[in-house]
Amino acid sequence: MIKKGFSLSKEKLNLLFDALKISSDEIIAPVKIKGDNFLRMQPVNSIDEVYFKGISWFTSKKYVFPETQELFAFKGEKIKTWNEKPKKRVLFGLRQCDLNAFYINDYLFLNEDPPMKFYKTFRENLTLVGLWCDKPQDEYCFCDSIKLKHKYDLCLFDRGKNWHIKSESKKGDIILLEMSLQTEHYTPSQPNCKRKLHTHDIKNLFEKDEIWQKGTKDCLSCGDCTTLCPTCLCFDIEDKADLSLKCGSRCAKWDSCMYKDFTLVAGEHVFRDKRVDRFKHRIFHKIQYFREQFGELMCTGCGRCTRGCPTKIDWVKLINSNAS
Repeated sequence: MIKKGFSLSKEKLNLLFDALKISSDEIIAPVKIKGDNFLRMQPVNSIDEVYFKGISWFTSKKYVFPETQELFAFKGEKIKTWNEKPKKRVLFGLRQCDLNAFYINDYLFLNEDPPMKFYKTFRENLTLVGLWCDKPQDEYCFCDSIKLKHKYDLCLFDRGKNWHIKSESKKGDIILLEMSLQTEHYTPSQPNCKRKLHTHDIKNLFEKDEIWQKGTKDCLSCGDCTTLCPTCLCFDIEDKADLSLKCGSRCAKWDSCMYKDFTLVAGEHVFRDKRVDRFKHRIFHKIQYFREQFGELMCTGCGRCTRGCPTKIDWVKLINSNAS
C-alpha cells in the first residue's frame, strides 16, 4: 500500500486522465453546461470538460443502484436472471461526502450474505477518484460536522500550481505506480463549514412532535430529499406481466420513506400515515438509528436535501435550535 502521496503539475493532469482511460470504458465527471444552473455528473472525453468547482446537483448512486433494475425475467417456463456485464467506469471528481456515501452503501449491500448481486457487480467495476474540498462548496455544506473517512481509490488535493494525489486502494496504487510520479508528503485539512450539526444524539427529541411539525408544515412529501441524498437507497420490488401472464419481470425500483404509501401493507394500513412521522423517521434514520446499529452516521453532510428542497426545509437548524 502506498503511504506517501504524489505531486503532479496541473498542466499535466491529462496524464492521470489518460491513465484512467486505459483501465476504463467510460469516465464520469462533473460538467457545467452553458445555460444550465446545475453541475452534473456526465461522461467526458477529456480533462478539459471537467468542472472543478462546486458540488454536483445529483449524486452518482445510480451507477451502483440504477433507478430501475431488472432482477429477473420470465418467458413461458424459461427464466432469465440478471447477468449483465457493466461498463468499467471511473467516477472522477467526487467530493468527500459522496465518497463516504459509497462507503456507507457498500456496508449495507456488500455485507449481506449473500451480497446484493447487481450492486456488487456494478461496484467492482467502479474506480472512485475524489476531489478534496479545502473549503465548503456553498452555504448548505456541513461535512466537517461528520467524521468522514478517507475512502477512495485516488483523491486530488489542490496545492496551487500542483495537484497532490493520494491512493487508498490497490486500484489506485497500480495507476499511480505506472505514472512514475514524484512522491511528497501532505496532510490535508478539513473544510470549515459555516453550517454545523451541533449534536448527533436526538433521542430526547423523539416525542416532541411540536418540533418536527415546524419542518413538516412546509414539506410537500415530494421525495426530492431522498432522491438527491447519496445514501438513500430504499427500494420497492415491482412485478410486471403481460395479459397472458406468460411473460414478465421483477424489478427493484427506487422508493422513498417520504411517500405516504412507503409503509402501506395489506389491508390498506399505513404505518407512517402522518407526514410528521415520515419527516421525523427520515432524520432519525440518518443520524440516530443507523449510528446506534452500525456505529456510523448515515448522513455525509452534503446538504443536498436542503439544497434541493422546493421549500428549503433546514432540518439541521431545526435540530440545533432544539437540542439539549
